[in-house]
Amino acid sequence: MIGWFVLGIAASAVLVTLGNLPVFLKGVALERRRAHFRCTLCGNCCRFRTTPLTGEDVRRLEGAGYKDFAEASGEPRMRRTNGKCVFLKDDKCTVHDNRPDVCRDFPFFREFGIGYARRATYCPALEELENARKKG
Repeated sequence: MIGWFVLGIAASAVLVTLGNLPVFLKGVALERRRAHFRCTLCGNCCRFRTTPLTGEDVRRLEGAGYKDFAEASGEPRMRRTNGKCVFLKDDKCTVHDNRPDVCRDFPFFREFGIGYARRATYCPALEELENARKKG
């Protein structure tokens, strides 16, 4: 009986490992997509979504001398004016070298250790990447 129990644990470990294979393969494919992604600098991501801020983002921006960029209440996120990020001027990010991590990674994200590309219909660069992938 103990032998079957040990065998069952070993089989479960193999299944768990094999069960993670699709997640691993998706991660590899995602990193390949990320390597081919070329931002068009359209600024749409700064207009059509909110930008959550981490503690590191806040420290990075404050360390670069920026002030009054976070929403005053609720979860830390970038302040918006006229429906867009406060740092978007003439369709360009004025804090590009110090931008938040979520902006650096867009449209690629990682949650619970699993990477994915969020479907963003307003991102022409992601659309170009998807079209190239479908062609070949």
